[in-house]
Amino acid sequence: MKIFFPHTVIALACTLALAPLAATAKEVSAAGNNPVAINIDASAQTAQTDPGALTLEAVAERAYLYGLQQAIYYGQRWTYTQNDVKGNDVYAGLNQFAWVRKQITPDYPVVTPNATTLYGAGFLDLREGPVVIEVPEITDRYFSVQVQDQYGIFRMIVGSPFNGTKARKYILVPPAFTGNIPADFPTTDIIQWPAQTAFGLARMAVMTGTDAEIKTINGYQDQVTMTPLADWLANGNKGIPQADRKVIKGDFPIPNGLPEYQFGQVDKQTAEQYFTLLSVILNDPTTPPIVDSMMEAEMLKQLEVFNIGKGLTFDWSKLTAEQKTALETGFKAGFDSVRKTLKTNMIDMNGWGVVRNDGGFETRWMDRAIIADAAWGAPDKNVSHGGAFLFTDADGKPFSGKEKYTLTFDMDDLPPVTQFWSIPIYDANGYFVANEINRYTVNSFMLDAGDLVAKDGKLVIYVQHDKPTDPEQAKNWLPAPAEGFRFTSRYYGPYAPLTNGTYKMPKVVKVK
Repeated sequence: MKIFFPHTVIALACTLALAPLAATAKEVSAAGNNPVAINIDASAQTAQTDPGALTLEAVAERAYLYGLQQAIYYGQRWTYTQNDVKGNDVYAGLNQFAWVRKQITPDYPVVTPNATTLYGAGFLDLREGPVVIEVPEITDRYFSVQVQDQYGIFRMIVGSPFNGTKARKYILVPPAFTGNIPADFPTTDIIQWPAQTAFGLARMAVMTGTDAEIKTINGYQDQVTMTPLADWLANGNKGIPQADRKVIKGDFPIPNGLPEYQFGQVDKQTAEQYFTLLSVILNDPTTPPIVDSMMEAEMLKQLEVFNIGKGLTFDWSKLTAEQKTALETGFKAGFDSVRKTLKTNMIDMNGWGVVRNDGGFETRWMDRAIIADAAWGAPDKNVSHGGAFLFTDADGKPFSGKEKYTLTFDMDDLPPVTQFWSIPIYDANGYFVANEINRYTVNSFMLDAGDLVAKDGKLVIYVQHDKPTDPEQAKNWLPAPAEGFRFTSRYYGPYAPLTNGTYKMPKVVKVK
């Protein structure tokens, strides 16, 4: 099966947190503009500036941080709602989920996936009015439905850890809607939405992976609906299952070249492509700026020097050589600063890397850009789940499939979660690798079911390429790729120690 995940929307699977904003704007001035020097750093993320206080390069760098999340959102929206080419398995049209219907295996070419959940994702269209999301009663497992705006802010987070397991319906209401909200909805389930589109993510836990369990989960998936209010009312105040609805293709503006460079976001995107897309976004009424944001208004004013903005037509070919150089230089500086900040601002959780996550995406543009780059669609806050990365063993050496390792938990000190934990293993590039027992993760469900065995108060996971000859060790075997590998742990319903780094996550130790 070929699946298009053009960026790491396996944000569906990958979970990152956030880091403080590093310095981005240079304390420089442009001649003749009566400048006021400023410096945006970790302690001044919401600083206001005189538009004349920044060089063209600094404006471009700042614009990269400002718009990266929105650019990927726009590209993903095209992929899910407009790119109806054969082989694009996430194309679902408007107000429909593209569901993963079986456990993710090496057949799914997705970066850092999670084999302990089945996912669904899709875009809501609120241009013609509210959309109703209905979720069935699910009492036997973790589930959640979360919806983000174009800025990556999750304004709707519902499901078993948050508001219970009973069937429930929610209504997303777009700006300036003047119609009536049906009496079916309590105010807690009415979500005022700031834009005319939204991106929804659904997750359902996989505990055993048997065919019977997957069939049960698929049944739950079929009962999740996203229905325009007018259709919902016409259907007797009920959601319409996806199988009974026509696929409606999106009709959002498409910049030239989007089909090609969307699959290269972020690494292969050029400055010309990025700023062309940003110009389209700023002229699309479905992706409006944040209301009353002085910081964003200032950014938009600064971009006008490049003819980027609402009501303006951006044409790369008509820019001066100085403007092109500035956009290219600032674009690269923004790209580099995001990658550097991600690496340098992780919290050390006993060798596992946790990136801080405390929201504020409205003004914390570096934080927003880090998530967009590394794991687009991941939470802007660790409310629902968190994660940690591990690339080296206890001695600081990269993992090798030629060696043998152990990961040892004290049974009295397992990862503190309200839901479940999962520790997948990937090759050095972040992909699952086939193995003889089809095991790509160890998790708390396996421990509860007896598929992992603790002895003398310890849970020892044996990480190696070849199957252990000892039957007890084979029970707790996590097959490693033949070459390099790495981990990205997941914690659903994390307690604070897993998000602030104070939990002593065990190191992975090489067997001497």
